[in-house]
Amino acid sequence: MTEHRTHPQEAQILALIDKGLNNAAISELLYCGPRAVRQVRLDNGRPPAARNSWRHAHPKEREIRQLLGDDLTDAEIHRRTGADPSTIADRRRLMALGPAPVPKAKSRPHPREAEILAELRAGGTNNGIARSLGVDKVAVARIRAAHEIANTYESRRTARPPVEERWREHAREVDGGHMKWTGPRATNSSGTPVLRVHGSWYSAAGLAFRIRTGRDPVGQVRAECDVKHCVAPACVEDEPGRQALRRTLRRIQGLPNPPTGTCPNGHDLTEDGRLDGQLHPYCEGCKRDTSRAKKQAAKTT
Repeated sequence: MTEHRTHPQEAQILALIDKGLNNAAISELLYCGPRAVRQVRLDNGRPPAARNSWRHAHPKEREIRQLLGDDLTDAEIHRRTGADPSTIADRRRLMALGPAPVPKAKSRPHPREAEILAELRAGGTNNGIARSLGVDKVAVARIRAAHEIANTYESRRTARPPVEERWREHAREVDGGHMKWTGPRATNSSGTPVLRVHGSWYSAAGLAFRIRTGRDPVGQVRAECDVKHCVAPACVEDEPGRQALRRTLRRIQGLPNPPTGTCPNGHDLTEDGRLDGQLHPYCEGCKRDTSRAKKQAAKTT
């Protein structure tokens, strides 16, 4: 027959049993296992405790509730009070505080933070510091934000030549004061001289017009000389200038003024009246409507 050994806390366990506490409550108060409490109860002829028996509050109940109100994590409250995590979680549920906050990971200082900080305070940019020190630009941005240093930006492509200079690289003067275009052309059948600068397409004739007048053209720009696709600034005109020049030539030749009012199709000739290269009047509105009708017919066929 094995010798019965008493539990070291048997007297305290029996006192709490006599007060009506159940095994789980006694286990929490004395930091002993529920099975040990159950065995002491059996060895001393005490009846099993009801599951809904009255329980004492935790010895550090007030401190636990205060720390929960301060939004500490369960692990931190356990470290400070020694309370079981399940007890802390139960108090959190009873106080309707929601899930426990997730502890934030501690960020380690960058090994070259002092150098980065010096460059930032000297006005360096994130990309520039990353290149010069061989570090990640994201780390530079994080250190900038942590020390509340205003952001600085580096201008890209500061040595970009103006569009007009690029135009002059492809414009070659020929006999008679005209200019021939040696650069790229439109891929359609027109072969219009074009220029691509900084990701944008420009009309070579339009740039020539801007070089001569200092303003952007209105409408399509074309050469008014006899040289096809001439890009000489003196030869190109936008739509208003081209029409004014043709009206002047028509007067010099003694031709009557172009018709006014409306065309047979009802377009206002004050707005849509034009002169072609042979100085013949025509209606731009009628021409526009005809072009649209052809496109629509091509889509339906």
